[in-house]
Amino acid sequence: MTIEEIKAMIGLTGTTQHDTYLDIMVPMLVERAKEYCNNAFLDDMGVEKLPAGVKVFVAKGCQFNMNKSGLKSRSMGTVSYSYETDFPISYYKEIQTYRKVRFKG
Repeated sequence: MTIEEIKAMIGLTGTTQHDTYLDIMVPMLVERAKEYCNNAFLDDMGVEKLPAGVKVFVAKGCQFNMNKSGLKSRSMGTVSYSYETDFPISYYKEIQTYRKVRFKG
């Protein structure tokens, strides 16, 4: 999954303003998806192949962290903002179908 793919998915084409952020966040969100799903997303040749739902999860996660979409509350006097830092449950629904059961023995 490339930075250019993510930028196209969230409508950031034609700018390099967020490239450093995306370089850091994309691998972190892919890792989060792998942990959540108990799935390395490797094909028969051992090459990482991310399904579409994981790509959408990563793109939405990047966009969520870049925008004020996580705004929980706001005050006007002496300006105070509060942001939601956890992704909405709906983001995890994108990758729910890729989860593998892990048994502890």
